[in-house]
Amino acid sequence: MGTYRLKGASGAVINQDFALGAKTVIGSAEDCDLRVESDGVEPRHAEITGEQDALLLKNLASHAETLLNGEAVDQASLASGDEIRIANCRWVLQAPGLRPQKVLTGIAVRPRRSYLPWLIVGGLLAAAVLSWQRGWLPF
Repeated sequence: MGTYRLKGASGAVINQDFALGAKTVIGSAEDCDLRVESDGVEPRHAEITGEQDALLLKNLASHAETLLNGEAVDQASLASGDEIRIANCRWVLQAPGLRPQKVLTGIAVRPRRSYLPWLIVGGLLAAAVLSWQRGWLPF
């Protein structure tokens, strides 16, 4: 099985990247493979198992929901792009080789630089040079 990944999209896991193994247990307990400390996350909340190219999501919490693409599930097959939600934490499943690993990282979500301040400074310098050439400035 190639390395599937969960990309944190909201809650306590936002912008975090998790590689899935053959069996990945999600929960708040110390022994979980993917440990999440957030309200509403049970000690052993859900499990993702995989064989070859098939992944299966299983809800382990009897009195808490595990959502797959917005629907509560007890057990369901997973596909690339599926959204898993536990409490206020949300992940997107990424199949191997489909996207670069920098998706949803700090580099990918940081705001782009604005060039407006440089354009303003350049415009002011150009106006000053033009004014000087035409003799409008006393120096």
